[in-house]
Amino acid sequence: MKKIFITFFYLLISLSYGYSQQDKEYTNFSDTTFHIKEIIVSTAQQKKSNLLKLEVPVKYLPVSTNQLSASLLEVRGITDIQQAARFLPGVRIRTTYGAFQQISIRGFDNSVIMIDGIRDERSSIDNSYPFMDLTSIESIELLKGPASVLYGQSAVGGIINITRKAPESRKSVSSKISYGSYNNKQATMSMGGQLIGPVNYYGVVNYADQDGWRKNGNKRFSGYLALGSNIGKKGILDIRGGFNRDYYGTEIGLPDNMPADVYKKDGSLYLRSGEMQPNLDKSARYNNESDFFKNQALNLSAQYTHKFSESVKLLEKLSYTNDDINYFGTEQLTYLESNNPIYEHYYWVGNKKKYICLDTVQLTFPLRFSHMAQTINNQLEINAKIQSGTIKHNLLAGYSAVAFLRNSFSGYNLGTDVQGPGLYSKVSVKDPHSMGYMTSSFSKATIMKTYTHGFYLQDMIEINDKFKALLAGRYDLFNYQRATTPALNGKREFISPNNDAFDKVSASAFTYRAGIVYLPHPSVSVYGSVGSFFKPYRTFYDENTIYIDSDGNEFNPEKNKEVFKPEKGYQVEIGSRYSLGNILEASASVFYIKKNNTTKNLANAGDVITVGNNSYTLSKKVVGQVGAMDSKGFDAEVTLIPLKELALTVGYGYTDARTREIRDNIYMDTDELKGKKSTYVPENTFYGYGNYQISKGYLKNLGFNISVVYMDKIYRNIKTNLIFPSYWTTDIGASYLLKNNVKLSVIINNLFDEVYYDQALGSQMVPSMPRNFMVSVSYNL
Repeated sequence: MKKIFITFFYLLISLSYGYSQQDKEYTNFSDTTFHIKEIIVSTAQQKKSNLLKLEVPVKYLPVSTNQLSASLLEVRGITDIQQAARFLPGVRIRTTYGAFQQISIRGFDNSVIMIDGIRDERSSIDNSYPFMDLTSIESIELLKGPASVLYGQSAVGGIINITRKAPESRKSVSSKISYGSYNNKQATMSMGGQLIGPVNYYGVVNYADQDGWRKNGNKRFSGYLALGSNIGKKGILDIRGGFNRDYYGTEIGLPDNMPADVYKKDGSLYLRSGEMQPNLDKSARYNNESDFFKNQALNLSAQYTHKFSESVKLLEKLSYTNDDINYFGTEQLTYLESNNPIYEHYYWVGNKKKYICLDTVQLTFPLRFSHMAQTINNQLEINAKIQSGTIKHNLLAGYSAVAFLRNSFSGYNLGTDVQGPGLYSKVSVKDPHSMGYMTSSFSKATIMKTYTHGFYLQDMIEINDKFKALLAGRYDLFNYQRATTPALNGKREFISPNNDAFDKVSASAFTYRAGIVYLPHPSVSVYGSVGSFFKPYRTFYDENTIYIDSDGNEFNPEKNKEVFKPEKGYQVEIGSRYSLGNILEASASVFYIKKNNTTKNLANAGDVITVGNNSYTLSKKVVGQVGAMDSKGFDAEVTLIPLKELALTVGYGYTDARTREIRDNIYMDTDELKGKKSTYVPENTFYGYGNYQISKGYLKNLGFNISVVYMDKIYRNIKTNLIFPSYWTTDIGASYLLKNNVKLSVIINNLFDEVYYDQALGSQMVPSMPRNFMVSVSYNL
């Protein structure tokens, strides 16, 4: 495959020499898009960054950033955040249950996704939620490493900011219709321009419907509208709104991999521990017919910018989001087992045989829940540029206030909350079919309220042409409240509890960032920085829990007081950037992140522990703040534009994330965890992609693209006996632009039909899509 990849790029370069006549004249391009009249060649080149809220070139920043443009994703037919994240070094997004997506950056799950600079507060609770499609975006930008100093709590590994398209006066009309494998149908329509008077607009509507390779039957419908206008001579008003109405088929994967070495009745080995049954139909679904997963969301924002002078401006941004997740899904598939020899296979449990039926699985534990969340976010910032002698200061002072209100409903009581002939039904492993419907209702409501206030100050100091420095600090106040109450009539309704019924916890933290940049040459910058983060715990005192502090000693928390100190830590980073005009851009960095105050579940009620010569059974579970984790690594990205028709980008990330320290305590053998790799973090990732557009000759306006991604093996548990194997995937595409602005394109994903796995539910592996295609017809004016 590597030979094919190299050969393909060689052919592109050869063709470009033939049709461009080695024309080396370059036109200017901005950020990540190279324009050649009507032709667009997408690259990863990045001239500016908005993530540090500074109007300075990227080369002045003492932090690592990466950026993806909308055109780069569009030419590859990518409208999903998980697929886009493959082209960001050190980033992995995994999907579970069909559409819950969890982001990991530089080895840490505690990372934040933002929309137009506004935090998605759902990530602050469990960092797992469905995400909108990408049809309305302008760019995706990654800030690697701790970002609490500007964006608040839980921004440990980094942040991803999705910037949607802004309104503009230029008239534009765009439409696209696509059809692909497994009856995949998509349609997108967008328009923009001057609406009335000084008001400009941009809007897009997207619809997608597919049977799916595993017959998930996903449907997505979304819309976005942005309005912008000058207010007087010094003000700008930007109003944006979006919605999505998405339906996903829940995903539970294939029957369990083997729990241990499995033998035939004659004693011969049949399958080793962790292996999958042979000859499973990887497209087969084992879900119940009643499973569903719906996500409906609405977001609104208004931003007013007032420019007092060339050096001082004020920004006020207010946003509101409403998110509704409604889920019912078959979860656990269980092989039938017996202590008697009634089945054809067995495995050992201690010194006893456990007989297992590999022909039938039971739908053991359906799960019913719903999350209804509302967020109000307000940001007030003032930017000022001040010069003191020869030194320039780019000052930012800000205040943010967030109210995040989430009502969660659950119906976990099988036989009452969940009923019907499908409950505990048994299906064939080889040819699964639903054995009847299930009905579901809710029995409990959990009301959660989170209030945060952040005050921050940042100064980007331009000392001279050679040296730049960055200093920033932030103080956060965090308050979390939670109460539980019965759900009414099995529905998503409840009687609001009194204020006294809420458990409450508060925390505060100071975070910082300091960095320096050295520019020995206008094309080269070298930087170093240190930054901190914090993540508060949402833990309340429970009388059925034993608590262990950071010294390994038991303690008794007070009700409505902070049980555990927030997770805190820091990152040290050294990096460099190099630019050679519009031909080459390269960046690389090494980093070390340390996270302290991590908690571990040390033991459960019923466990037997030994102290000295005495053993006893625990009556309570044990939780301790006894751990520390770290992550160290290296990432790099290089973009090359050897010809104006050809753009190539390669990126690599190395991450070594581990549990480094566990305080000694009587409840756990700490040696079991010390030095263990973090789960769901690949050690090595690589991507390469290229676009080529013929601009002259008989094949003018014919374009090609290719993408290659490598994902290292991933450990799925601390014991490291469950893994996702490593894999390579290759995607290719071609397009042709007709004279009437109609473009024809085709994309082939997973060209070499690689069998690989990227998600699972426990030991139930979910196979990824085999080779598939998408053909599109689009129109742009």
